[in-house]
Amino acid sequence: MFASKNSGFSLLELMIVVVVAAILMNTMLPSFTSFINNQERKSALYGLMGIFAFAREHAVMTGALVTVCPLDTTNTCGTDWNADIHVFLDPNNTRKLSANETLLRTISLSGNGRLIVRSLHRSYFQFRPTGLTHSDLGNITWCPKSRDASLAGQIIISIGGRVRIARDTNNDGTPEDSRGRPLRC
Repeated sequence: MFASKNSGFSLLELMIVVVVAAILMNTMLPSFTSFINNQERKSALYGLMGIFAFAREHAVMTGALVTVCPLDTTNTCGTDWNADIHVFLDPNNTRKLSANETLLRTISLSGNGRLIVRSLHRSYFQFRPTGLTHSDLGNITWCPKSRDASLAGQIIISIGGRVRIARDTNNDGTPEDSRGRPLRC
């Protein structure tokens, strides 16, 4: 008769595999967390850039004033940019979505961050049929829940209607705003 041979792992071999896997996980986890934070920032910034580019293009194509803002419960432009952001035709410049205005697009920015909007006087942005801003120039900063400014990002809206992402020009790890100051969360 043939003797049966045990085939399997010994306890020592299993422990070695678990230790090696734990070491690999500990070295990879910070990189993975950084990757996730970077992707959340990019998703929020590119989503915002897309909605502003759409609004500007639509204003030029239709020859009408287009407003970008979060709406409150009365369908008037509100101040909570962490809620849904709406783009609508606003030919009468009421900054209110009423029956005679057309809702063009709505976006919801998900993720583990929050938006901080800074403009000169208003909490909404508008584009004229020429593509220029009708309202204030300004910026929208995305901050992670950790409030770490090195992980933050910002889009800058110029008076000419151009939207761009703030860059880290001095290579200190934190992007600078339009005045060259480091972003703050």
